Amino acid sequence: MKITNEMLQSAIAKAIELGVLPRRSHPEDIATNAEIMHEVLLAALEKSSNENDIPDVNMKHRK
Repeated sequence: MKITNEMLQSAIAKAIELGVLPRRSHPEDIATNAEIMHEVLLAALEKSSNENDIPDVNMKHRK
């Protein structure tokens, strides 16, 4: 499965919302964060395609 720009932007927005990524960043940090999030999404999709029988798990963020 290909990671679309919409998927990447959504993941970045959620990471910012949850405090994983900072709300304000320098331009070079924004590009780095996007690359990191892309790698995270790729890893998740690869794992998902390799283990289709794993049930969906709802994880709740703790503050």
